[in-house]
Amino acid sequence: MDNSVKLIIYKGTTIFNSVIITSYSVIKYEQKVKKTKSMCQINVDTNNVSESNGVQMNKIWLNKKGLNAYVVSAYIVTLTNSQTYRKAALAKLLQYLAYRNERITQMAIERREVDHAMSWLSTLGGAFSALGEEFQHCAEMAGKISIKQFELALRVRDPFLIARCKLYTALSLIQQGQLNKPKRMVRCIYKFSINQNDIRLQNMCQGIWAKLKYCYRIQKKRHKTV
Repeated sequence: MDNSVKLIIYKGTTIFNSVIITSYSVIKYEQKVKKTKSMCQINVDTNNVSESNGVQMNKIWLNKKGLNAYVVSAYIVTLTNSQTYRKAALAKLLQYLAYRNERITQMAIERREVDHAMSWLSTLGGAFSALGEEFQHCAEMAGKISIKQFELALRVRDPFLIARCKLYTALSLIQQGQLNKPKRMVRCIYKFSINQNDIRLQNMCQGIWAKLKYCYRIQKKRHKTV
């Protein structure tokens, strides 16, 4: 089966051009429907395309590309009249779509690998964090692991994951006896969790804040005894 691209030029709910481009011809979608005689009414909705149809929609804002209706109209006419131009244009369009598909696949694989690495680091970091209550070097190792998690979170650009990694770092600093910086970090992240209405993040902040208050009380008692 020959490769083909369906090109839809529209604004809002108004469709100006809807053509199917192949190497041999340009077929208006309305003409193809008339030939099949299997549909009485066509309802076109570019915003709702079911996955079962196997159609991939790539929206391009023509005005942002410096194009206008006259240029696009001339482009469609040239595609219709010239087979040589049509073959060249179709090759470029298919190349563009293939690049987009490859990029999306690469991003999906990368996200899967990052999630896998994050799960391992979370398990390892949790273990060192638990031991960090008694051993200083374990608290330091938990902090290093949280930094690695933070780097991965920055890579996937997930603000909630970034916030959680910051909380892991704050907990490590508390275990190492550094209380001022975690105090500022937890306050900032708690405000973010309130704005985003993230209950899980709020609970994490409250738990670390309770740990911070406890450490402050212990520190004050030590100063009094000294």
